[in-house]
Parts: sequence; C-alpha cells; structure tokens
Amino acid sequence: MSISGISNISWQGYRHKEIGVIVYYDSNETALLPIRTTTSKNVDDDPNYESATYGLYSCSSSRHRANFVKNKYGYVFFMTKYQGRNEKFKDKIMVTGFYKIGSIADVQKLHLRYLQKNSCFSEKLCYALKSSVNEKGENDAVFLSEEDAYILNPSALKSLGIDKKITKATKIELDEEHTKKLLKKFEGKDNKISDYIKQTQQNLS
Repeated sequence: MSISGISNISWQGYRHKEIGVIVYYDSNETALLPIRTTTSKNVDDDPNYESATYGLYSCSSSRHRANFVKNKYGYVFFMTKYQGRNEKFKDKIMVTGFYKIGSIADVQKLHLRYLQKNSCFSEKLCYALKSSVNEKGENDAVFLSEEDAYILNPSALKSLGIDKKITKATKIELDEEHTKKLLKKFEGKDNKISDYIKQTQQNLS
C-alpha cells in the first residue's frame, strides 16, 4: 500500500471492554525471535509490529475484525507455532505478543485499491485496529522472545478456558477474567518489539 494511501487514513478513538481475542500468525524459519514470515508475498502481513496495527497492510479475516469492533474487544493477542532457530521451542504453540487497541479505521477502500488480495470485497466495511499510546508516548504493544513467550500447553489452554485444537484458522475469544490472566503473563517481561522489527528488516534485505 502506498505511503500516500496510508497517510490519508482517518483513525477514530475506540472505547472497549477489558476482553480480548487470540489470533494466529505464521512465524519465520530463519530468525531466532518468532517474527512473522517475511516472503515477498507477505512483507506487510500481520502482526505489523512496525506500525502496531492489525488489518492495515494486509486483509484477511475482515469479518473477524468487524466482530472484534462490534463486541468491543480491547486486546488482540498473537500466537504462533514457533519455527525459528531455537530448537528447544520448535513447533511449540505460544502467545508472543499483544496490542491494547486504542483506535480503529475503515480501510476497505484502501484495501480494494492497493491490495491484490483482500477478504473485504463483498463486505460493507473493513476495520484496521491500532494500538493505544501510553503516557510515555509508546505504543501499548508488547512482543516477547521465544524464551519468555507463553507456551500454550494443555494446562495453559485449560487455564484460559480453551478446549479446542489450535490451527491456523483458530481465533480464541477471551472473557475479562481470562484476558487479565493472559496479560499477567507479559508482566515484568522484556519487550522485544524493537528486535522484532530489526530481525524482520534483516530477513527482508
């Protein structure tokens, strides 16, 4: 999507409940951190931690994002099946990061104009989600190393009230209690989002 198209987006404030959703992304095989895949076909795929957005540079699951806004979910968590260079964590399902959503925008026209693939062609609108900004002027976006990420083993899944098999299509809705539980797993951990961005750029070069 062109820079001019991005700059014309009108972001609106977003009031939400303290509930969240977990979504899946594919992780990179050549990096140590569980960054997203970086082939030429999905350079701007989600999670787009560079801009702390979800559904802005790529357009899949537009109905899911519409449902996110409709139900006033406040957090989007990202999970992956680790494929990186740390053999200790190979193929483990883990929650690696999250955004606290602070604003939304209807980006359907931009997606239809600039993206070759989109899921919102027949939809009324298409929302992009953007993290809120804290008192320090930083995005409310956190991504952890594979060492610190929350492994979704059977007991972890049970503690979050999850009784389904995890697949690439899995989207897990969390109530307030389970959202708080998951957020606590990030407390005191080193935010590696700048390293995620750096390793992603290295994989693209």
